[in-house]
Amino acid sequence: MKVKSRVLNYLHLDRSFSLLTVKNTYLVLEYFRFLDVHNKNKLNDIQFYQFMRHVTNLDKRQIFLVLDMLDQQATGYIRFQEFYLLVCILIALNDRVEKQFIFRHSKIVFEMMDEDGGGTISADEFGQYGFLFNLKDHSVRDIFFEFDVSGDEELDYKEFKMFAMACIDKQKELDEKKKVKMLKDMASDQPDEDDDLD
Repeated sequence: MKVKSRVLNYLHLDRSFSLLTVKNTYLVLEYFRFLDVHNKNKLNDIQFYQFMRHVTNLDKRQIFLVLDMLDQQATGYIRFQEFYLLVCILIALNDRVEKQFIFRHSKIVFEMMDEDGGGTISADEFGQYGFLFNLKDHSVRDIFFEFDVSGDEELDYKEFKMFAMACIDKQKELDEKKKVKMLKDMASDQPDEDDDLD
């Protein structure tokens, strides 16, 4: 997922706690109030969709998956608490500190991804919401079963915490390989200096 909001480019998470400062929290609250055109202290699905469409490159299906993940009581809207969490995730992605964010807030992330509330996350659940943390489905499935210590094809919280860190490391490794390959391809397309002298 790509964050494309100018407003969020100016906000950063505290490095120690992966949270916003009080000043930045107040700015996010004002942003939330600006979006809350009905003055109900909540954003409905249409307001949420428009916000996400404006600040990310997610498609409609993904945006509504995020809404469902945040709206765990199925009320059809999100309050400031969920909006704050979402903004923190977006800032973490924008600043490329999603690993630290997941590490610091692993219990919250686990509960968000645990769609059925069963206390475990399947590979399908993790793969379904992995896009929110820039995890590709293949990096998730490649190492999922390595961390399923109990062998039940689901991760409990402890297994999830180890798995999430490994997935992010695997994704960064794949991205780095892709970048190196691209640089090699670009270098091979460059004409040699000796060719210019001929």
